[in-house]
Order: sequence, then structure tokens, then C-alpha cells
Amino acid sequence: MLNIKHKEFHKSFLYLLIIFVLMSYLVLLIGWYEFNDPALIANERLHFIELVVLPILTMAVIYTLFKKYRCDHNFNYLITRHFFKGSRLVKGFLIVMYPCLIYMALWKFSVVPIMYYAENNLGELWSEEYFLTDVTTCIINDQQQCITLNIADLSTGEEHSFRWYLDTDELQTLKNKKINLVGEKSYFGYLVNEIQW
Repeated sequence: MLNIKHKEFHKSFLYLLIIFVLMSYLVLLIGWYEFNDPALIANERLHFIELVVLPILTMAVIYTLFKKYRCDHNFNYLITRHFFKGSRLVKGFLIVMYPCLIYMALWKFSVVPIMYYAENNLGELWSEEYFLTDVTTCIINDQQQCITLNIADLSTGEEHSFRWYLDTDELQTLKNKKINLVGEKSYFGYLVNEIQW
């Protein structure tokens, strides 16, 4: 009996340690992403991860949770008591919100490390002309002036957007004009270092 409790304690401690390491990793990633805010134009590889792989993983997590929810009465009680409390309206809202939260957590765990990799393992120099479709000011907590640039690829017409912190006043006057983006090519996209007009 004592040996079983000892094993359960070690198992619980191991789970808590894993959760702590993953949460610390997530907090560091979010901190790096918010502080650095890399200007990355994603290519088809990153789009595939965001639009195909992550939704499939989200559905797999939801399926696993519902399977466990149906089979395990303790888990069923925990979920009902702590995560789905309130009226039918609140429960319906939570049923929609939890998949979004799972997707966002998976996005932080996968796409932010990809951006970190792209910024620290750069390839050859890259330069391409884009059409600046829209410039909007972005709402952020710090005092730096920030704008969101919406650009369109001249050859494919595909639209991208990223935040930019330099030459914001000049770039706001260049809406509906061509700009040249200069940066470095990465496996998952293009990192913008400079904008020329």
C-alpha cells in the first residue's frame, strides 16, 4: 500500500514537472515573440503547418479528451465541475472557445519556435517587390510606434501582413504603391530586414 502511494506521488511529481517545463517554455516563447516580433513572410511550408497540421492536431486533442470524457467518470466529473460550469449559453460559448484555445496553444508551441529558428538560422539574401495594399497602426502595450503592413505579391497576388517599427510615418504615405522588401531567406519564409521605396 505504501509502495503504491509512493509510486503515485512520483508519477504526480513527474507530471507536474513536465507541465512546469512546458509552461516555462511557452512563457519564454511568448516573451521572445512579443519582444522581438519578427517580420516574417510565411511560405507554403509554414502555411501548411498553420492551416492543415495544427487544425488536425487540435481535432485529435479534442477527440482524445472527449473519448476520455466518455469513458472515465472521474475525468467526466472534473470537466463538468470545473470547465463547463454555468448556463447553457456559457457552456455553448466554452465549447467554441476551448478548441480555439487549444489551437492557439499549439500555434505558440510550433509556429513561434519556427520563427525563432528562421531568425537565427538565416540563409541567402533575398529581395522582392511587393504592392503595399494597406497600412494601419497596431495597438500594442509599449511606447514604440508600430504599423501593420498589408502587402500583395505582384506575381501571385497572395496577401501577407506583418508588423513594422521603422520609418512608420513615411510608410503610411506609400499606400497603394510598390515597395521593395530586403531580407534573408529561411526554410519557412522570408525575414524582412529593410523596406525600400
